Amino acid sequence: MSESTKSSPWVWISLGLIIGLFVAFILFLDQNIVKSGRQESKAIESSGINTKPVFDFYTVLPERKMDIQEVQNSEPDVPNVSNKEKASANRYIVQAGSFQKMQDADRRKAELAFLGLEAAIKKATVKGTDYFRVEMGPLSEKQYSKIQKNLIANNMDFFARNIP
Repeated sequence: MSESTKSSPWVWISLGLIIGLFVAFILFLDQNIVKSGRQESKAIESSGINTKPVFDFYTVLPERKMDIQEVQNSEPDVPNVSNKEKASANRYIVQAGSFQKMQDADRRKAELAFLGLEAAIKKATVKGTDYFRVEMGPLSEKQYSKIQKNLIANNMDFFARNIP
């Protein structure tokens, strides 16, 4: 063997020495951290600082009193008739389909139920022919808006009519 491929024993000895010193240094730091942590916890305990929360709710609450004054309203409570008329004027019935077979109407009602909508099937006779209408309502304007968006998003045809 040639001299260049052999490694000197001093290289291995110095490498082992460096690793040993590094491990000793880590252990020294660890011991210092543990000692300083113990000293801090003893200082906190001896200083009398209570780390547990103190609940004095039950003693403070009975001591607190509030005077609530009644306010006299000079105007009597009368419902606003114009708003009531507007609200009743904006009622809707939504028809999600009209079918000659009850099974088709029931299928559409089930599709609506999967969308979270509650529908009813009503029978109507037009020129001697029975039709089964799938209807929802009466609905307020806000409810109608939500149902309309839901039906459009799911590509369902519908017809809405305003009822008095």
